[in-house]
Amino acid sequence: MASEQVPTDDLSQDMFSEGLIAVVKPAIQTVDTQVQSLRFTQLKLKDSIDRLSGDLDQISDLQKELPNLEHYVKKLTSIKRRVATVNNVLSNVQDRVTGLQGRVEKEQAKKRTLLSATVS
Repeated sequence: MASEQVPTDDLSQDMFSEGLIAVVKPAIQTVDTQVQSLRFTQLKLKDSIDRLSGDLDQISDLQKELPNLEHYVKKLTSIKRRVATVNNVLSNVQDRVTGLQGRVEKEQAKKRTLLSATVS
């Protein structure tokens, strides 16, 4: 009787695992997509800041009569560093989400293999 209980428990665990994976996987995919989109936007922002910083440097060099733009260039440089930091954090988050997604898919495949072996 104990041997009959084990397969039922395994089947219940497999069903629970597959149900949990079915719920978690779309959320992971959504987060991954949003992180990728945010990283792309951050890169575009960084490029824009770089261009603006370069333009301000050129203006500052060409027109000494204009107000001192050094303060604004420093602010842009500071913002650029912060954007780069956020981009690095997003990259790490995306790597973790991708790894988690891979582990979920691997576990799901493993469960399917075990379930098909048990059924056969």
